[in-house]
Amino acid sequence: MFNIPLKFRWVYKHLTYAELTSGCAYELSFGDLFGERSDERFLDFYTKNGIRLVLKRYGIVNLLREKGFNEIDVKIGKREDGSDYLVVFEPPFRKDKFIGELVVRKTSFKEIFPVLKIEWLCLQNIKSDFTEKKPKLPGQNFPGLGLGREALQLIMLMAIRLKFHALLNNPQHFHNAYIYSVAFYFDDPEDFGRLKALERLMNSENMTLAQFACAMEEGRVFKEGEDKPYKWEPAMQILPLRTYVENRYNTQEYWDKARFFTEKYRFFLKKE
Repeated sequence: MFNIPLKFRWVYKHLTYAELTSGCAYELSFGDLFGERSDERFLDFYTKNGIRLVLKRYGIVNLLREKGFNEIDVKIGKREDGSDYLVVFEPPFRKDKFIGELVVRKTSFKEIFPVLKIEWLCLQNIKSDFTEKKPKLPGQNFPGLGLGREALQLIMLMAIRLKFHALLNNPQHFHNAYIYSVAFYFDDPEDFGRLKALERLMNSENMTLAQFACAMEEGRVFKEGEDKPYKWEPAMQILPLRTYVENRYNTQEYWDKARFFTEKYRFFLKKE
């Protein structure tokens, strides 16, 4: 399972129900006293004050301050399709200038229930520009924020607190699947083998992830035996939060199949 640092686990242990659902243990509103919920709740649990406190206690506010964001706020709610959204932004709120956006859905997967599916996660530094060292990746409007690991750890802790058994993800781009594969299993080991075969090509060409992702988007990556450019095929990824789910994937059979498909799939790069 993806490692959560000790400092995060300590904060998790010491955050109380009252703090996460009201903002502070010692703050009670008129609505709290009479059982009314005036605030919308992220995943039917976290209030906006609770989310603000989470970002502060885990050190995210300080990390954002170091990147030039002296003031941040959050926006939460539900979409028409029933998914929950959380937006972190620098006031005033602008749809095209958010710092982070997370969309999740409660669901089930192959008899695993409950599962939290990450429908969308975007972290961007709206105060920065693309450079040679930080080139644009497919789908990006701004450079990444550099807090992807911390964001995933917080999502995991949220899911654990709310008793979810796993996180799900279905990346639409190769580079997203590649980044997530550090923590997530592919549900189908063939998909993991396919990704590793693409990674083998990327390494053999001495390309960065950004260069290789752009090459795929430009139609310069081909699968042996096919005459049309290869496009990444989205595949379900899963991060177990319970031992019984971990045991379904971390098996000799799974890794043997992954190695088999790594060797089976062959790709090549068409030079410009």
